[in-house]
Amino acid sequence: MVARLALLILIAALLSACVGPPPGEGCRSCHRPHHAEKGACVSCHRGNDRSTRLAIAHYRLVPAELSHFTIPGSVRVEEGKRVAERFGCRRCHRLGEKGTRLAADLDRLAGDDPVRLFEAIRQPVLFMPDFRFDDRRTADVVNAIMAFAGAAPAQGTAVVPLVVHFEAVRAKEDNLFVTKCGGCHRLLTAGEGGLGAGTVAPNLSGLLTPFYPTPFKQGEPWTPERFGRWLDNPRSVRPAALMSPVPLTKEEKAKLVPFLRVDLKN
Repeated sequence: MVARLALLILIAALLSACVGPPPGEGCRSCHRPHHAEKGACVSCHRGNDRSTRLAIAHYRLVPAELSHFTIPGSVRVEEGKRVAERFGCRRCHRLGEKGTRLAADLDRLAGDDPVRLFEAIRQPVLFMPDFRFDDRRTADVVNAIMAFAGAAPAQGTAVVPLVVHFEAVRAKEDNLFVTKCGGCHRLLTAGEGGLGAGTVAPNLSGLLTPFYPTPFKQGEPWTPERFGRWLDNPRSVRPAALMSPVPLTKEEKAKLVPFLRVDLKN
């Protein structure tokens, strides 16, 4: 009888160890609670709040800097939205139900890892501009993207990307944009993928969309006609422009325009 009781006590102890502490107790054993009205720690920071083992408790943990999107009215989210607008994220991405589909639809990232997104901005892939944001500004943009994604309507099916971008420069050496513009600029296109190899001048992706961050002139978005005038003499538009005139025929200018256009309905 005594042996059976001891065995039952041992089994109960083992089961208790397997179950672990109640939700949140693992976090509170090391961290002081904050924003308690939000509920469990994992609702903002993810991780595993039932474990006190660091590797398990902090698995896919979202640090404080990247969890402001879970706080209604966060000033960090609002600042990130302003940065995204200022730098023209929508010229390549959909964000807040607006933008193009030249690159990933950011409204589909609601369940994604903010840390991975932070690293993607700091170490951009081929043809994505390197904005050279510091950590705080990058975190603000991540919080804005996650907030937009969380508010976006549910989307049932995956969207097939318009273009898969491969680094095959030699196959495009006869492309007019590559030969006339690609030494200084880069461009994502709907039909040709990524064009150009330059990093010393602005990325021209989405130039003829409403989302390009630098207009032709204040209050005047880029159009094919204005683009042609710029090529003829940039300093006639902006006296301090560093770019030299690009002598192109009317036909060559017309051939460049389709590369710059983006179908906003697709």
